[in-house]
Amino acid sequence: MSKILVELKNICKSFGEQEVLHDFNLYIMENEFVTLLGPSGCGKTTLLRMIGGFDSPTSGEIYFDGKLINDVEPNKRQINTVFQRYALFPHLNVFGNVAFGLKLLKLSKEEIEKRVMDALRQVHLEEYRDRKIDTLSGGQMQRVAMARAIILKPKLLLLDEPLAALDRKLRQDLQYELKDMQRSLGITFIYVTHDQEEALTMSDTVVVMNEGRILQIGTPEMIYNEPKTRFVANFIGESTIVDGQMVKDYIVKFEGVNFKCTYTGFSKNEEVDVVIRPEDLLIVDEKDSKLNGVIDSKTFQGSIHEINIIVDSGKEYTVHTTKDYPLGLRVGLTIDPENITVMKKPGINTYSGVIIDSKTVKISDDMVLEYERVQEDGLPFEEFDEGEEVVVRILTQDVLLDDIEESDFEGVIKDIKKRDMYYDVYIEVNGKEIISSTSKIHHVGETTGIWIKPEKVMISNEREEEESE
Repeated sequence: MSKILVELKNICKSFGEQEVLHDFNLYIMENEFVTLLGPSGCGKTTLLRMIGGFDSPTSGEIYFDGKLINDVEPNKRQINTVFQRYALFPHLNVFGNVAFGLKLLKLSKEEIEKRVMDALRQVHLEEYRDRKIDTLSGGQMQRVAMARAIILKPKLLLLDEPLAALDRKLRQDLQYELKDMQRSLGITFIYVTHDQEEALTMSDTVVVMNEGRILQIGTPEMIYNEPKTRFVANFIGESTIVDGQMVKDYIVKFEGVNFKCTYTGFSKNEEVDVVIRPEDLLIVDEKDSKLNGVIDSKTFQGSIHEINIIVDSGKEYTVHTTKDYPLGLRVGLTIDPENITVMKKPGINTYSGVIIDSKTVKISDDMVLEYERVQEDGLPFEEFDEGEEVVVRILTQDVLLDDIEESDFEGVIKDIKKRDMYYDVYIEVNGKEIISSTSKIHHVGETTGIWIKPEKVMISNEREEEESE
């Protein structure tokens, strides 16, 4: 029976004022292939470095095989790391690079010979034992780095985007080799990548991260087919996300039409997000569909045609199909109920506020927030006037609960509701309620600090709100 090999408890990491990881909790089982997946800057490599001992958490605990290892030096952990940059010794040949760690252990020549050749066979390089490093291809050098890492028989192997510098075909080949190697060696792998294909191809478990937090954990199939947030749905493969409404169990309405689905447990007429993958949409004749539109653009991508269709509402849907269709053709779209994914909309805290100055807005006497208002193209918005009445919105996932000393303000927890992957924590700040969506367990009645990043405070003019309605 598998046991927990790595456990991360309440890990926080900051570099100066920049917080890279926030209240991070994760456990990894023995002999598991786990991939940390997310965009650049989300904290993946920082987390890997802390597990390997090359960096320390600002707070929190790291356990390895049941023992706290926060203060254990890297060379005293049964953990090896394979980096994107191979870090091979150019003055040693292939054999010498792989044997380096064994020679430090002062093993016999016979034992070193046997173990080096076993490792080289594992990475299909036994015939390259005498080759100089500078005569190898990128893929061969990465194999040497892998052999050097596994020869010391670590319990855990950390891999920091090891295939990123390789061409696509070689990268695909090595993906399968890495998975086979992990199974045959019985070593736990923690793999870092921003490449969704790598994560889905190799992993037993995928951990999707963004901005130093876990958004979803699951098997590759679960992550792809049942995303829990808009970010996960958009980041893992292509998808079209539209506003919908759960009419009742098994019926979701979008584009003004009721569709059968497989979802239950939502409130009647609850507003939801509907996710549709391009490969799940089928192009049919108009008379056979409730959703119709015109083919607006298309591209040929080798094995499939990617076709963009503008439906009658003006929304664009992308379809992947093996059949080609002419531009301008009016068609219908259908989708099987099991291929419709329904997600809860992210919670939003909405308040009336008053602008204090160009950087702060007042929600109540006890809730004054810093804000930073920047458009997607990087151009600043027009400044608000001092004393101007505005609408302030904050996603519940952006309300961070922290130590009171480090917070913007504090409140008392009045209620907690369990969601799929997190808890909605209801906090009262002198009569004003704010909701935080968090994976950390809190308790009703406790006092907590509340912290909101300025760039997460969304402000709009009340007049603009009325006009848009």
